[in-house]
Amino acid sequence: MVITKSYIKWLALFFAIMTVSCADRVVFEERLEMDIRGWHKDEPASFTVEIADTSQILDMGLTFNHTDGYPYSNLWLFLTIKGPDQVQITDTLELFLAEPSGRWLGRRKKGNYEISALYRHEIKMAHPGEYQFSVVHGMRRELLPHLKSVEFWVQSSR
Repeated sequence: MVITKSYIKWLALFFAIMTVSCADRVVFEERLEMDIRGWHKDEPASFTVEIADTSQILDMGLTFNHTDGYPYSNLWLFLTIKGPDQVQITDTLELFLAEPSGRWLGRRKKGNYEISALYRHEIKMAHPGEYQFSVVHGMRRELLPHLKSVEFWVQSSR
């Protein structure tokens, strides 16, 4: 196959369009780094998301980054949402980080493991305004070691 300047331009345009179209889906994305000691059960990871368009269909999720020293195969979470109407709901989630065999799930990234979980799929927010999302761990230990970061993300579903 002969690679021409025209071919390279079309290829560059294709990748630019793909990058822009994926970036357009992101409504909110924020990563919080954990304390070097670990994640204390009384230290919530809090995120403030501004929702202007209530007709938009959204996906929401969490991404965790951990070392191979994390002592469990799962992670229990309590996620609290407080909307602009001051209504508050709390969900309990379990995220599996490893298979029963002990093999870590997710992808290896810079010596750590990163795993994402979809929290809500194809939802519409009831009211425009500011939503507070707060995540705390629900594990038996007060201080949960070897978690590096938590990220909360919201993207357009379509």
